[in-house]
Amino acid sequence: MALLTRFLLSLTCSSFAIASVADSDAYKQPFSNMPGELKHEFFLGESVFERFWVPSPSSTTASDGLGPLFNARSCHSCHINSGRGHAPTADQLGSEVPSFFIRLGSKSQTSLNGVVGDAMYGRQFHPLSATNIQPEGNYRIEWQERIESFPDGYSVTLRKPSITWTQLNYGEFQQDTGFSMRVSPPLVGMGLLDAVNSTLILEYQDIEDADQDGISGKANWIEHQGVKQLGKFGHKASVSTLTAQNQSAFNGDIGLSTPLFPLASGDCTAQQTDCMIAPNGNSQHIDNLEVGVEQSRLLDLYLALSRPPAMRNLDQPWFKEAKKLFDDAHCASCHRAKLTTGSSQYKVLSNRDFYPFTDMLLHDMGPDLANDFPVLNADPQEWRTAPLWGIGLSEQVSSRNGYLHDGRARTIEEAILWHGGEAQASKEAYKSLNAKQRTLFIRFLESL
Repeated sequence: MALLTRFLLSLTCSSFAIASVADSDAYKQPFSNMPGELKHEFFLGESVFERFWVPSPSSTTASDGLGPLFNARSCHSCHINSGRGHAPTADQLGSEVPSFFIRLGSKSQTSLNGVVGDAMYGRQFHPLSATNIQPEGNYRIEWQERIESFPDGYSVTLRKPSITWTQLNYGEFQQDTGFSMRVSPPLVGMGLLDAVNSTLILEYQDIEDADQDGISGKANWIEHQGVKQLGKFGHKASVSTLTAQNQSAFNGDIGLSTPLFPLASGDCTAQQTDCMIAPNGNSQHIDNLEVGVEQSRLLDLYLALSRPPAMRNLDQPWFKEAKKLFDDAHCASCHRAKLTTGSSQYKVLSNRDFYPFTDMLLHDMGPDLANDFPVLNADPQEWRTAPLWGIGLSEQVSSRNGYLHDGRARTIEEAILWHGGEAQASKEAYKSLNAKQRTLFIRFLESL
């Protein structure tokens, strides 16, 4: 109990334990102690995040270059108010839900610097396109349901998605091509996560489970120009830095050229010839790109300096008991409460403790959550531990809920019940709780 008391006291003393904006803007508030010039640039970066891009050619040269193939027209379209995405309902086409997308990859071929995609369709399926370019097609999501029963007779209906292709405009996929359904993750505290030293993350790695606690987290690695970099971002920890994450989304999701991804054709493949030669928005005054160096810098700054919402209910009499239930279920073995940043270009992010509830490592989550192909050295069943901070504000931020990598879980409880593999014992511990304890457990998570 002494450890728990010190934990709660540290939260109370933390600079993050301040009044939070518990509404749709909860994920996009600037740090309060930023200098005025940075705050001005913060709001310029927000305008880049919300910018609605249009196809080329256009008279609006600062905002053209959309596509030729794309999933969304803005960052905000996928991450409403920097929040999480959601999966399509049974009566929606994939093209109607920009925050849901399908990654493509080879089941048998691997690469040191990325996923080997489909020869025709690339590494992501795009149901939208610019004028005179044929979109890649469309699909629906069908939901298979099953009942998860508890020892005390309580039960929960779980659902699992599957793809039904309604249209494939460029022919069939390669036989070896696998699919991975994804929803856009919330963009909470990205700058703090980016500023965590790789050495700290690697301290938590235990690939061979040397301590025999059943948890064997491992790092993902990206090779860039012969240098290995630790993966921090993405559902598979397959992107090493915040700027790489932002620019890969610009290029892959919106079809925009950036300093790191200069191809204006985005994810078009060589076999999609009309797509490859379509007009683009590369402009001399924007570094011969569609998203230039300055626009990229401002977007990075905006997401880096958006502070995470404060924890809530720390003073409630039930909080300590709820936190103990979380710890007794060994959830913190992966969802580590505290991390510490190293040095950062932004003083406000440097050398500080924060509480994201993640170890940023890959863990085997069991066959029910597996996708079809590896991503770098992440096996199909392995996923990066999702940070839990701000999870209780998810619906207020984006008016929707969709947890786990593909949005299958409609509630936090459903997300817990899909945990398998290394997290199977924690799931069973949750199921063994009585109704009152389960309520406290969920209230604790909603308070983070």
